[in-house]
Amino acid sequence: MAACIEAHDIPGNIAAPRLRVTRTYEISAPVACHHCEDAPCAKACPTGALFFDPKNHRIGVNEDNCIGCKSCVMACPFGAVSVATTQVPVLMGDVRVGSQTKSFVLKCDLCVDRPGGPACAEACPTKGLTLVDEERLAELTAERARATIENEA
Repeated sequence: MAACIEAHDIPGNIAAPRLRVTRTYEISAPVACHHCEDAPCAKACPTGALFFDPKNHRIGVNEDNCIGCKSCVMACPFGAVSVATTQVPVLMGDVRVGSQTKSFVLKCDLCVDRPGGPACAEACPTKGLTLVDEERLAELTAERARATIENEA
């Protein structure tokens, strides 16, 4: 998660992990956005802060549109979306006159602006995290089917 925080530690972004890790006594597993094509979270968002980006096959985030209603959190069947808050300055001209709380949606964005792809996958010491496209998924499914058939024979 440190890689995720570092990847998002840029001006205008909140440096926070975009995925969670669920741990039990025996295992740990990442809880990350599945980037559904027909995403319930994006459908539930009343302002368009979450949207399907067909170019990158992902659910994109426009933090400026987020009003913090948490409809997306309730709609996500995977528990991969959260809403966080931060303090933003209130300006009168160029003078800061205070601050206010701003809510924003927090979820995996696949590090879409990062040339090396998702920082978490690159940093994972066991390579347990990988980005899988549809072609690779079909290959893996076929490999598992072959292995199942061979084991049954």
